[in-house]
Amino acid sequence: MNHSALGPPVRDMRTGRLHTRVYRSGDSHLWRREVLQDGIPARALPALPAGTGLAAAELAEDGAYEYRVAGGSSLGHLIWPPTADPADPAHRDTLTPAMASTGRALRSLHAQGPVLIDPAPVPPPVTRLARWLHSADDHAHHRLTAVLGPARLRELSDWCDVLATPTPARPWTLLHGEPSVGLIIPSPAPAHAVLLTGETLSHGPAAFDTGWLIGELAEMARLCGPTHAPPFAALATALLTGYGPLAPDDLTPLALAAGLRSVVHVADYAAYVGWTDGLEHCIALLPDLVDTSGRAALDAVAAPLSTAAPEA
Repeated sequence: MNHSALGPPVRDMRTGRLHTRVYRSGDSHLWRREVLQDGIPARALPALPAGTGLAAAELAEDGAYEYRVAGGSSLGHLIWPPTADPADPAHRDTLTPAMASTGRALRSLHAQGPVLIDPAPVPPPVTRLARWLHSADDHAHHRLTAVLGPARLRELSDWCDVLATPTPARPWTLLHGEPSVGLIIPSPAPAHAVLLTGETLSHGPAAFDTGWLIGELAEMARLCGPTHAPPFAALATALLTGYGPLAPDDLTPLALAAGLRSVVHVADYAAYVGWTDGLEHCIALLPDLVDTSGRAALDAVAAPLSTAAPEA
């Protein structure tokens, strides 16, 4: 596509790992995401179920991923930094339907089973973090080591191994791989949203995707404090309500993914943006995540974990 014909991007966001540009295209928007480093190599993408809230990527000739959607702003743009009155019902009623839609979209994605050609990648953030924990020698890694200690760092490496290894109790399925509020695009009709899906498709336990999003909401709730935390809890509830009951064996990977999300945020920011003293606050929130095997993240948003027994 000739992007110059679209005019300048209405949004332009770049880190050392990813360059995202959003263009207005008629009555819709083109989201173009170019992975600069540490992504899954560009490859043919499987067909995704239509009409389920998944916005499937198109692979551009240069290897970038492109999405054609109605909205030009993500849910992340609407909720962070938290400026709305958390008691404002209009704020709540605009955002929670988008998150419930995302839960339903993830359920439809996971129902596809493991469809990628072997060897299928594991979720990219798990791979990035495992490598960073073992090989990084930057200031963030030194601070993480000082605050968490070697035993907790080994525990985090073990979590990466758990999430990257299939077991009979937790068989693998198709995953989004790295869902985020930055990839949830509400349409002009607030009750509908789509999830940009494609560049991080991978295999792993189904609960990973849901846990990853809950971990992002939990980090926001913990960073902004109790005054602004309730809206993030409402979004987590909407996500789980849209997704539906979890299996009992989902609870461990759900909690581990939620706990890892905050650790990956620190590692990614340091590696692809650079150290800032603001990361000290993020690192200070990590010890109880490790000590509770991620359940402190679930507690931060009062995640309502309803489970269903597996079918006979």
